[in-house]
Amino acid sequence: MKSILVKTSAVCLAAAVLMTGCGSKTASAEAVDLRTLSLDEIEAKAKEEGKISSVGMPEGWANWETSWKTFTETYGLEHDDTDLSSAEELSMFETEKDSPTKDIGDVGQAFGQTAIDMDVVQPYKVSTWDSIPDWAKDPDGNWTLSYVGTMSSMVNQDKVPETIDSWEALKNSSAKVTLGDVVRGAASQMAVLSCAYAFGGGVDNVDPAIEFFKELAQSGRLDAAAYSQERMNRGEVEVYPVWDFLSLQYRERTLENNPNMTIGSHVMQDGAIQSGYCLVINKYAPHPHAAALMVEYLLSDQGQIDRARGYARPIRSDVELPDDVKSSLIPDAEYADTIPLTDNEAIAKACAEIAERWEEEVVPLIQ
Repeated sequence: MKSILVKTSAVCLAAAVLMTGCGSKTASAEAVDLRTLSLDEIEAKAKEEGKISSVGMPEGWANWETSWKTFTETYGLEHDDTDLSSAEELSMFETEKDSPTKDIGDVGQAFGQTAIDMDVVQPYKVSTWDSIPDWAKDPDGNWTLSYVGTMSSMVNQDKVPETIDSWEALKNSSAKVTLGDVVRGAASQMAVLSCAYAFGGGVDNVDPAIEFFKELAQSGRLDAAAYSQERMNRGEVEVYPVWDFLSLQYRERTLENNPNMTIGSHVMQDGAIQSGYCLVINKYAPHPHAAALMVEYLLSDQGQIDRARGYARPIRSDVELPDDVKSSLIPDAEYADTIPLTDNEAIAKACAEIAERWEEEVVPLIQ
């Protein structure tokens, strides 16, 4: 689930795909090229469908709650979601193709090409297509990023009083690091990749990060448990490297329960990698027009503002954010040295290596 594993690695996805049956395309899935329809036609047919079922788009993630509420009330549709990881989302599209239940999903950037390779998505080019950077969309419309995150640190400053706004600062501290499930969780893998960049590596060289975390593990500074809000509320988490929008969201939740705690959230000033999440429409969607209409909403001005209210950075730079939204985000000055990840194939390869080496080299050292 996103709330626990956030996003699952391509390594696990490959295993999941091997377990799926071949099957044939469901007879109930009507063949439709969404790109040939006008917005009016899509809206009319979506209202006829009357429902949309999503996967991996839960209310508590990046302010999906507001988007789903606005969307369903505007168009009179019913909605349900199943909270799964990226790998599980695509595997569900594949395994359910003879009797599909899901229409749309939200997967990590590296999974866009995987979805195409699995042949489980159908293309759609949103009306705001020209406002989306080329690197953030498949040329044929098979996937489109709607928001990005930048690697940050969430710090319990009651336990760690110094400012941790870089991997170098973390290295020089005595703080314990919670990283989550690096073998299966893509967000955790991205934290490791961020560390690699900070210490001179990158997608083609993750050695510096593996060595860093081996040292942390040997010194007892690597927390083997997963992050949870309950653990944060109890003060069990000291430093959690995670996407900026999650850092801010979790800080908000923590302060709701413990208003006297001091929680720092900063963009990493070294290794500040930036990556996004893709909207994908199930090739076998039972409600394909509703899915396309939701993509339209999510990439509209209002949909992009919704993401920003959930602390995520909208993919469209031409959207003017309200002042109250701007003030709730980490200051722009901290994003001066971000590293956009645009080579999806290289990202997937690096994450696969990180997952394998973490299990083989780091896990045995964790005390």
